[in-house]
Amino acid sequence: MRKTQFAAAITTASVLVLLVAGCSGGPADSEPTGGSSTDDMGPLSEIMNNLGGAQDEAKMNEQAAASEEIVAACMRDQGFDYIPQDTSAMAPSEADADMPDWDSLEFAQQYGYGATTWQDMPGSQTEGPEDPNADAVAAMSESEQTAYYEALYGKQEEEPAPTGVETADASGESSEDDMQEYDWTTAGCQGKAQHETYEQGQIWEDPEFKPLFDEISKLYENSADDESVLAAQEEWAQCMADAGFDFDTPQDAQQSIYTASDGIPYDETTGEQDPTALADLKKTEIATAVADRTCNTKADLDKATLAASKKAEQEFVDSHKEELDALVAKAAENAG
Repeated sequence: MRKTQFAAAITTASVLVLLVAGCSGGPADSEPTGGSSTDDMGPLSEIMNNLGGAQDEAKMNEQAAASEEIVAACMRDQGFDYIPQDTSAMAPSEADADMPDWDSLEFAQQYGYGATTWQDMPGSQTEGPEDPNADAVAAMSESEQTAYYEALYGKQEEEPAPTGVETADASGESSEDDMQEYDWTTAGCQGKAQHETYEQGQIWEDPEFKPLFDEISKLYENSADDESVLAAQEEWAQCMADAGFDFDTPQDAQQSIYTASDGIPYDETTGEQDPTALADLKKTEIATAVADRTCNTKADLDKATLAASKKAEQEFVDSHKEELDALVAKAAENAG
């Protein structure tokens, strides 16, 4: 698993879902903790979090199996035999449960931001369920394999950027124009299966509520301009400067590591990045992440951001009650 694939894994969740989750801050007298408890959620986040309804493991396995059947039918249409995989064994391990929270100081001390350290994390080297198609694919010629994977995943660029992550230019700056959005129609049979199983017919796809979702997306952008957030962010930046780091925001600090990691070349023979360069960057990553978390706690940046987010959410709920009530009712109707 290459580093860019890992970056994608932690950033490809729906932008809308990330936005409505708000920002999770820890208890006032402790280090920040990961995850979102009910107390961390504003009123809008609670509404959106409950829209999809709870799903047990059996339901999720049923959906995964249905998705694999769609993949198999799609691949057959393109001339390939594909045996559906049993993904029910892909459950979180006990080692994963012992991982520190992603936004904790402990995580930063061990893994930084996860850019160069993902292989060190519990479960990262655990093999998934055996692919029943592996032997058949291995027996294919190189051109046949290329065609197979294009049918399965869509045509890939040589080094795709993580979905939903801004890419940096030569100066290290990035822009919204560089944002790459996921398009299931270009993602092969897997994209088709994911769309039909998990996206099609979902409330998020309902054009009736698109204007509402667009407003929600903008909501959190505006809450970032709250005076208390800007003051905490300035204090964070000064704290980072005192520690020897020149960044304006935590996002800038994290992106600097991923940009540097992307710049480490791969060996054409082994397919691995330069180990010496990775080791050097790992030291920088952990030092940056530790300073980031320490300064975040000192400046109460998470707390200020969460408070601003909750305030913005309450104002939004108060002014969009009818639309939100209609959204909840339609989601319940769809769930049947």
